[in-house]
Amino acid sequence: MTSENFGLKKFSHSVGQNWYHVILIPKGRFPIFRQKHQRELAVKAIDWICGRHNIEVFTKEIMDDHVHLFVSCPPDNSIRKLIQLIKGGSSYYIRKNHLPLKKYDALWSRGYMYRSVGSVSAKVVEHYINHSNQWINSKQKKLV
Repeated sequence: MTSENFGLKKFSHSVGQNWYHVILIPKGRFPIFRQKHQRELAVKAIDWICGRHNIEVFTKEIMDDHVHLFVSCPPDNSIRKLIQLIKGGSSYYIRKNHLPLKKYDALWSRGYMYRSVGSVSAKVVEHYINHSNQWINSKQKKLV
């Protein structure tokens, strides 16, 4: 991750960051990424789908029976939409390029795990909110 990725992103009407740690599990937790070419195919699939939808991938780790992603998504996508795009697009790409998997109805299990990731802790945010009235500019008047 570079230092330019670490800050807030500016959009047309907002500023912020949506960082998530996501874990995806194949259907039945079957170890489909055990072989090297299957892992490489999963990496290509994730890069392909994330590139198409402006989802920035900071890092990824393909394990035998699950995938870890650290991603940043655009503010107009919910976490549910983010997961839907990644799972649907990567399933399409992997099953299209690895024919033995095409016979299965689904590549990924229905569930997923996600956790939001921030550059500050909850205590820092709480302190900022609780003490925000102390940082009013001298030109501004304090609201009563």
